[in-house]
Amino acid sequence: MKKLISRWRRGVFGLRLVLAAVSPMVFAAPVHAAEPAKAATVRMTERADWGKLFDAEGVKGTIVVLDGRTQTYQAFDTARAERRMSPASTYKIFNSLLALESGALDNEREIIPWDGKPRRMKNWNAAMDLRTAFRVSCLPCYQVVSHKIARQFAQAKLNEAGYGNHTIGRAADAYWIDDSLQISAREQVDVLQRLARGTLPFSARSQDIVRQMSIVEANPDYVLHGKTGWFVDKKPDIGWWVGWIERDGNITSVALNIDLKDDADVPKRARIVRAVLKSLQLI
Repeated sequence: MKKLISRWRRGVFGLRLVLAAVSPMVFAAPVHAAEPAKAATVRMTERADWGKLFDAEGVKGTIVVLDGRTQTYQAFDTARAERRMSPASTYKIFNSLLALESGALDNEREIIPWDGKPRRMKNWNAAMDLRTAFRVSCLPCYQVVSHKIARQFAQAKLNEAGYGNHTIGRAADAYWIDDSLQISAREQVDVLQRLARGTLPFSARSQDIVRQMSIVEANPDYVLHGKTGWFVDKKPDIGWWVGWIERDGNITSVALNIDLKDDADVPKRARIVRAVLKSLQLI
């Protein structure tokens, strides 16, 4: 799949596609000078025991969990949890909010036209609505929509929501994949917690639509929301899985990123997330 993405980005757009057991120790996670997060220090419980889940999959990475009821953070590799990087396709969550709120799309069922240019990602070669584009992570669809969103509007919402470094680069249809916009895993769980509770600076309607679009699993016990991302512009590639779980009247948001060596590492994102949620007795 990685080869397909790389060929597509070179041949079509010419853009760079950016799509054991240790008792917990509580300490203040450092804020990196080169990639500042919030001015205020956030305290996270270091879950060194979760490291065995990454070791079992043979990958390096971090995961952050935020309990909405207690407002407490747990993380494996808290230093990496504060390190900002491109959100890649996880930004489709925020981008969907921008599209709906700005009027670029009337609703999630509005059809986004296909430009007729074939991509090697076969499920991108069609006109589709926002729900489908979100599900198949259709980059060209979101690029079409981004051209209909005023730059000033997008910038204002990024600032108001406190999304990462708030940066829109020169390419209004690529800033979330060209490393202009960056966000940390810890900042991701903050944004997701607010979306889950409907407190982002968007209308209740827009937030409700995106919450419904992001459901990946629902059963009588819980509802799991999620979105993946894959950044390929620097080495190593970065794989994301972000989302939240609703269970027993509580919302727990989660964000993971790992280094990806090849296609075989891709499914490890979801496996680690599910293993952590299982350890917390959430699934």
